[in-house]
Amino acid sequence: MQSRKWIAWLALAPIAAIFVFWGGSNTLDFSGVSKQDAAEVDGTKIPATKATKMWAMAQRQWSQQVGTDIPDEQRTRMQENILDQLVVEQILDNRFAKEHFRVSDARVLSEFERQPAFKGADGKYDANTARQILAMNNITEQEYFQETRNDLLLKQLQQGISGSYFLTRSDQQRLFNLENEEREVAHAVFSPAQFASAEPVDEAAIKAYYDKNGDRFMSTESVSLEYADLRLEQVASQVVPTEEQLRELYDTNRANYVVEEHRRARHILIPIDGENDAAALKQAESVLAEARAGKDFAELAKKYSKDSTAADGGELGFVAKSAFPGTLGDTLFGMKVGEIAGPVKSQFGYHLIQLEEIQAGEAKPFEAVRAELDSQYRQERAGELFGDRQEEMSRMLEEGETDLDKIAKALGLTRGSIAEFLRGGGAEPLGSSPDLQQVVFGDTVLNQRRIGGPVVLGDDRLVLVKVTEHHKSEVKPLAQVHDEIVALIKHERGVAAAQAAAAALVPRIEAGESLATLAAAAKVTVESARFVSRGDPSIPEGLRIAIFEAPRPDAKPVVRTAKLDDGSTAVFVVSRSRVGDSANTQMVQQQNAMLLQRAATGEVAAYISEARRKAKIVKNPKVFEY
Repeated sequence: MQSRKWIAWLALAPIAAIFVFWGGSNTLDFSGVSKQDAAEVDGTKIPATKATKMWAMAQRQWSQQVGTDIPDEQRTRMQENILDQLVVEQILDNRFAKEHFRVSDARVLSEFERQPAFKGADGKYDANTARQILAMNNITEQEYFQETRNDLLLKQLQQGISGSYFLTRSDQQRLFNLENEEREVAHAVFSPAQFASAEPVDEAAIKAYYDKNGDRFMSTESVSLEYADLRLEQVASQVVPTEEQLRELYDTNRANYVVEEHRRARHILIPIDGENDAAALKQAESVLAEARAGKDFAELAKKYSKDSTAADGGELGFVAKSAFPGTLGDTLFGMKVGEIAGPVKSQFGYHLIQLEEIQAGEAKPFEAVRAELDSQYRQERAGELFGDRQEEMSRMLEEGETDLDKIAKALGLTRGSIAEFLRGGGAEPLGSSPDLQQVVFGDTVLNQRRIGGPVVLGDDRLVLVKVTEHHKSEVKPLAQVHDEIVALIKHERGVAAAQAAAAALVPRIEAGESLATLAAAAKVTVESARFVSRGDPSIPEGLRIAIFEAPRPDAKPVVRTAKLDDGSTAVFVVSRSRVGDSANTQMVQQQNAMLLQRAATGEVAAYISEARRKAKIVKNPKVFEY
């Protein structure tokens, strides 16, 4: 269900960023927010609550995934994106109404009922399950129903545009050639470490770097907190069942302590092979006649039976009825000792059975299972008490209780404190679960200094938390990051030196000198020329992108440099270009389909871009300040 909060309905990320469809979740109460509008599209106003809900969700996701305050520049960009998404959504809503897009209630309900999360134990849609799932995610049935309708409308638009788009044969071939192009390339990598200077870094440079890049040396926001937790095992240890309670549990679950009846028997199997059913039955009846005439059943089994028990005279040992389902089990457990029965047909063939001994089923006595009953009672009762105490915690907090010690004493909680609980990193013994992070760094606990929780940690632990001190993120002292800055400066100098050394080779290679010779002189290893594809994983991504962004070689090789993610600089020489083998017809068809889908997606993006260009849009960036 969480995945429905942000639904990217087109495959390509650059395009999807333009029109992500929002599916809201009423996880917070925004009844006090100003009624000012977030934006207006062609006269239709977008309520401020839509923007504030999306912003609250974005902040929560940032906190869970990054664990730091949102930088001002990033904050502004995220808020702009939210307004843009709402605008695009409203533009599409207006288009749907104007162009009479429709989705019937029956179609929406059908889609609703297809959701795997809404299916019961029998695999069919279950209304109660659906309501529970929606309630857990704070979404009403009406909201989800409308969200599903909007999804289907968007699919109509996408399918309508992409379904009418096509590529000519020449376009397909051109795109296919681009997709499957291979280039012959040799390259050498100049690493910063190799070209770093041994010259020491002076203190003035260190101070200047620190002053300019202070935001790179921020401490992690943290709090000092008090906590009180409750573990299921702790509650279970406090439960002491009486003899009467254990005997009542024994009587209630007596069927669980019954030893199943077992029977010892021998059998003879006459298998059915192909169409010889009648012959197999005739042989089984003949052997049965011999057995009933007094011949030794075990010897007959050794002579006629065709399974692994034949050598032991058909001995099956003691078996329970559950091991022989169907007619075979019914027959065996309906016989008297010494009786011979059959032929009984199974998937393996015809069976003859002789019952030799019955081991009656019986119930285990109370004393034999007392320890098991004690453990079961403790676990069941502890689960009930655990839930009761969770409810009691919530009740006391709702009534305004602010004394953590008082709650702990009343409910038997274990008290503790943590000097430094990090945003994003947490601290032991509480860990760093997203739910706990959200509570600790939420406004109620962090700023109002109220008790937060109860927070569920796993299936068997609850915790209450109270912040005693807030340590905001701030620039670390220079002395603390001095060595780190020295390493960074040396690395950056090495990056610049490697880049300069690599760039100096380009005109010399273009003038006819060999990359291998020049690289050897610079003590850099060269990878010999070979053909690489656009998706070749054997070379760094930055180098691969640069190779295919460079012009195709014509009369002369193409020489370029590329900066890699680790700060290294590569010099590469592209000598030839070719189209990879396209003999695989299925692969060609799949790629053509992919190229068509990609081009059609671009058409959808163009449609939205044009609709946006024609719309009259007014946005209110200050909506997030309320």
